[in-house]
Amino acid sequence: MMGFTRDEYQCRLRRVVAALRQVGFDALIAYSIRNQPGPVAYLAGYEPSLGIHDMAFLVVTPGARPPCVLITNAFWDHPAERTWVDEVIITSEFASKLAEALPEAVRRIGIAGYRVFPAPVYRAVQTAFPATRFDDASALLMEAAWIKSPEEVAAIRRCMQITDAGGRAFLESVRSGANEREVQLEVERAIWLAGADDLSFPTHLYSGPQVALGIGLTTGRTLGRGEQVQVDCGAVHRGYRVDFSRVTTVDTPTREARRIMDATADMYEAMLGAMQPGVPLAELAQVGLAMARQRGLQSCLYRSPNHPTGFVAHGTGCWQHEAPHIHPAAVGILQENMTISLEPILGQPGAGGAKIADTVLVTAHGAERLSSVGIRTWPA
Repeated sequence: MMGFTRDEYQCRLRRVVAALRQVGFDALIAYSIRNQPGPVAYLAGYEPSLGIHDMAFLVVTPGARPPCVLITNAFWDHPAERTWVDEVIITSEFASKLAEALPEAVRRIGIAGYRVFPAPVYRAVQTAFPATRFDDASALLMEAAWIKSPEEVAAIRRCMQITDAGGRAFLESVRSGANEREVQLEVERAIWLAGADDLSFPTHLYSGPQVALGIGLTTGRTLGRGEQVQVDCGAVHRGYRVDFSRVTTVDTPTREARRIMDATADMYEAMLGAMQPGVPLAELAQVGLAMARQRGLQSCLYRSPNHPTGFVAHGTGCWQHEAPHIHPAAVGILQENMTISLEPILGQPGAGGAKIADTVLVTAHGAERLSSVGIRTWPA
């Protein structure tokens, strides 16, 4: 019931252990919870999938026996049958079991999932190891996951196909008089029936003034003629997640809304054309931002306290938002077999907005879109 073979996970573990040793970590604790997935799924092939009370910790201790211990309270999920890890402990006494799994000699421990790591568990483990330093290892683990194996690419490709079913249902369901909730239900129904293991995140289906904000929630509005409608959705397949966003209008869009939607599509296409191995991440971001400037819409770029200025794309995989995060100050280069969610967003209150996103594979010869749904999805 694992997502991949034991050999695939062993290969990932070797990369991570090499990275740990390079920066001087004696051990790693990977932590996942439903609203912050990724670290445990990437290394163990398993994460809890029900509620926010179900947690998973993977202790990695290079050179020890066993080298990995999975600790979770999700007994109902039969985790031992869904992971390659030989030692699986079912408990809610996380701190004591973590302390038992860590060698007494550890002096520096990395935590992947550091920002959401439960404070009571952290304090108890820190008390058990008073001479040990605890540091954030989230970026270290994400960077080890940047380059996807052929097996990972196949899983992400299939995940995008499943999600596309929701995108097509969105476009078929938008009509005058429809309720936002009806459209959302059709999107999610199509994703589930296409074979999703789960939804990557709660589906965002919103219309009217919310579209200009770049993010919104379903409120139950009735769709009216000329209004914009935006979807942001994604499936989970074998532990991998994608992000799909499209915007359309009920019948003919206004002139202002069309201008913004066209410019967002221009940004997407410009970045897609610029994607090659070796291209600096910051340069890719500048390609998209330059297109917004050319269209006279630089002031309409998405701004958020959660993303750097000029954010236009991010990696995708086991995490909902995976490294690299692509913006003008990003460090690094595109590499073959990275999977990137291109995500240009523009919005102007009173005029309209647009978010276009799906997953792109970086190949030796350029970019390959993994979605089969067009990006200019509004009436001509």
